[in-house]
Amino acid sequence: MNQASRRVFALPGAQLSAPPDARLLRQRGSTAHFVVFYDDRLGSNGPTLADAVLATAERDYGQLQVWFGGITPASLPFTVNIVPGQGGASHATCADTTLTCDAFSGQNSDLVRMLVVAEADEVFMANQAAGWDCGASNGEGLSRVLAAELYPAQLDGFATASSWLNSDRPDFVSRNDPTDTNFVSIGCSVLFINYLRSQLGHSLTSIVQAGGPTLQEVHRALTGSTAAFGPFTALLQGHFPAGTPVNLPNDNPFPLS
Repeated sequence: MNQASRRVFALPGAQLSAPPDARLLRQRGSTAHFVVFYDDRLGSNGPTLADAVLATAERDYGQLQVWFGGITPASLPFTVNIVPGQGGASHATCADTTLTCDAFSGQNSDLVRMLVVAEADEVFMANQAAGWDCGASNGEGLSRVLAAELYPAQLDGFATASSWLNSDRPDFVSRNDPTDTNFVSIGCSVLFINYLRSQLGHSLTSIVQAGGPTLQEVHRALTGSTAAFGPFTALLQGHFPAGTPVNLPNDNPFPLS
């Protein structure tokens, strides 16, 4: 699989690890919906990270099912491969249930758990088929919001909201950017989804289940209004004027008064 065609959850500018070498993978265990492997090169960190994922995988899967209206993805179980790397996570297509997650330092279990959620939620999107596209800015934005909801302390360098606020602020609400690697468009998406929930008061479950081809359509389904990008960007302009450098610690500055 060409890396350019993989669906990714990555740090800005990061190089993802290559697809895993099956000869180096060791199965650590399984649950009802997951089989977890680690790469031998991780040494003693491999089993530790794999055990951490196994301990919370079903709980996190259950929360994803709630958000996505109780659906069960096809092609289960998920196969999780934990490998050496510092970039993020990937899978071959939005519906592919084989997830490759970088171990980073090998010491942060919650970071790897967050990566599993970020890739698994994209599989739910593909099976829901309501308009969330994990290969475009709207779906990648949702992927990051859901992963951060379960593991907020791990967002850290993965935060993208400032990338959009420090740009010329193009409209990726009424249109999608057909890539999951542009941190400006992803930043717009995560900000708008968090605006829907923390400013306008819609639950994550209602947002996920209102999926549409654009975030404007999600907003219309929730509010009945097509006035989406204008009020959103005006609110942010009042608190984060364009041209003034912004360095948000996370992707959710809302609610704003």
